Amino acid sequence: MHATGMRSAVTGLAIAGLFMLGGIGAAAQEATPAAGGTGDDHPAHIHVGTCDNLDPNPTYPLTDVTLPPNAAGAATGDAAAIPVERSDTTVDAALDKLQSGGYAINVHKSAADIGTYIACGNLGGTIDTSMNADQGGVLAVGLHELNNSGHSGIAVLVARGDKTDVHVYLAQGLMGAAGAAAAASAAPAAAGTATANATTVDIMNIAYNPAQITIPVGTTVTWTNSDPVPHTVTAQDRSLLQSGTIDPGKSFSHTFDKAGTVDYFCEFHANMHGTIVVQ
Repeated sequence: MHATGMRSAVTGLAIAGLFMLGGIGAAAQEATPAAGGTGDDHPAHIHVGTCDNLDPNPTYPLTDVTLPPNAAGAATGDAAAIPVERSDTTVDAALDKLQSGGYAINVHKSAADIGTYIACGNLGGTIDTSMNADQGGVLAVGLHELNNSGHSGIAVLVARGDKTDVHVYLAQGLMGAAGAAAAASAAPAAAGTATANATTVDIMNIAYNPAQITIPVGTTVTWTNSDPVPHTVTAQDRSLLQSGTIDPGKSFSHTFDKAGTVDYFCEFHANMHGTIVVQ
């Protein structure tokens, strides 16, 4: 996302979240979170670890991120307005524990596709005690896009003594056409760009970068593992593409000699997906 655009989007969401602190807190979920029932709900959790290395077992479940129940009414105002999905939960942990204990908020694509992560944010930074000071302050963190989902947003955590209200705001398409064009013009041409009959994909931050490339028949693609953990490059049909274990710092190459689309994943990390379109 263009840096200026992202800052504006995050600032706007943060203001909205902080403005509603008084009203949302009472509606936060004390019991086991339940789905919103829109059919497009995104399960969310607080995990131990970072977005690059999450413990797959969630520590604190959050309510599904979804459109508010009253969002089905007739839309008014600018038709180009971007809808914001939301999750409100009260968790049994103090804010300072969440802020300094090595946690991250992770959002999944859906209950049916729980292995695909669409947005994540590490918990950290500075607790703002200029607001809600008597309870312990407020912490706001950004949620960055994962797996080319187009989703990003912000989480606002509000201290409630030994508990914390967690408000997640998520939207798709915050980047916009102008931001996408700017990002494309500023992006380096090395990773994922075919040169002659070769191209490269960097494995970094538990993701294939770029996740989708289009290449001509006969192109050799080389994946290089820049993460500190092993990965694989594995097609659903393993006869088409199977790297075996790619250790940190190592590379794997494969030449695509037939046209078609090859979807692949990492056998060690279910959230990692990539696509090769061979023309």
